[in-house]
Amino acid sequence: MYEIPISLDLYRKLNKDSTLKKYFTSSSVGKCMKMIDDYYSNADIFSQMGWENYYLNKKRADRLNIVYNELIKLLPDLSREDIRDYIFHRVIGQTYNGFVRELNIISRLQDEFPQLDFIKATYELDEQYFTDFEAYYNGELVLGGQIKPISYNYMNTPYQIRAKENHEAQRQKYISTFKAPHLLLFYMGDGSLYEQQKIFDKINIILVIENNLQ
Repeated sequence: MYEIPISLDLYRKLNKDSTLKKYFTSSSVGKCMKMIDDYYSNADIFSQMGWENYYLNKKRADRLNIVYNELIKLLPDLSREDIRDYIFHRVIGQTYNGFVRELNIISRLQDEFPQLDFIKATYELDEQYFTDFEAYYNGELVLGGQIKPISYNYMNTPYQIRAKENHEAQRQKYISTFKAPHLLLFYMGDGSLYEQQKIFDKINIILVIENNLQ
């Protein structure tokens, strides 16, 4: 896993700076989650270095240089090293860490419920329905779910609140479209599943009441 290369307080402060958001949109740095999903699906060995090379070989290095040059102007009080490290982690490190933690949570669910097949959702399904994984029983959809860091609960800027409202609308769209429950899961700083037993209990209830599959 990537470690944050600058102070945590500074990293959080920069992440909340609304003037910087436009430099980290898909039009600026690419669709990172789609790229790492493509890399994961096609790589023989999934690794940090492999992900870095995959991202940079997609001609994104020039885009990161553009972002770097813009942030130097916007953040004159920061060292160039801090700006460089911040950009690298926010684009490459944060994407990788989040993706790996999603995979680990899905693996934990699979271990707990071996009678189900937990499948990593496609990028397209995630984009449209806020869905990281789906669980199937004998080929039949049982539930879908999204995995977020626990910090998601504390996002409260106007931009973040609008994003969360959109996410909830996507969850409800999933439920109505696929006629299946949709869970919102969180992981802690160490990657462990937040309120793990409550999540297991919820899934067991779904299996018993809705599907009789326990």
